[in-house]
Amino acid sequence: MNDTGMQTPTEFVQEWIKRVLSNDASHIVLLYKEKAILLGTTDGTVRKGRNSIKEYFDYFVKLRPNVKLKYIVCEEICNGSVVISNGHYDFELYEDERLSTVSARFTFVLEKVGTKWEILSHHSSKIP
Repeated sequence: MNDTGMQTPTEFVQEWIKRVLSNDASHIVLLYKEKAILLGTTDGTVRKGRNSIKEYFDYFVKLRPNVKLKYIVCEEICNGSVVISNGHYDFELYEDERLSTVSARFTFVLEKVGTKWEILSHHSSKIP
């Protein structure tokens, strides 16, 4: 945490990873703003709002994901009240009991709400 007691954007993304590793979709979705947008790694649907985002994570956690952050860069905008975090992570997923690795790129758009971050928009896609 920085000197204000608030997570840095990188720490926030690491918190998102911890929640994904918990396999609890309800716990993951609490990091998203009520009307957030998600373009998920394994989904072709543009999801808006926590209910729709939870549907995605209900499916995704069944793949028993393991996530490894490979690279992240963050840029503050709007006088620091919004941060764009871009990078790469690898997912290990179990589909039909077969383990596969998916390398993906991501963008999180985070908004500062009081002393915490919330996800406004999250795009994650397989690296071609």
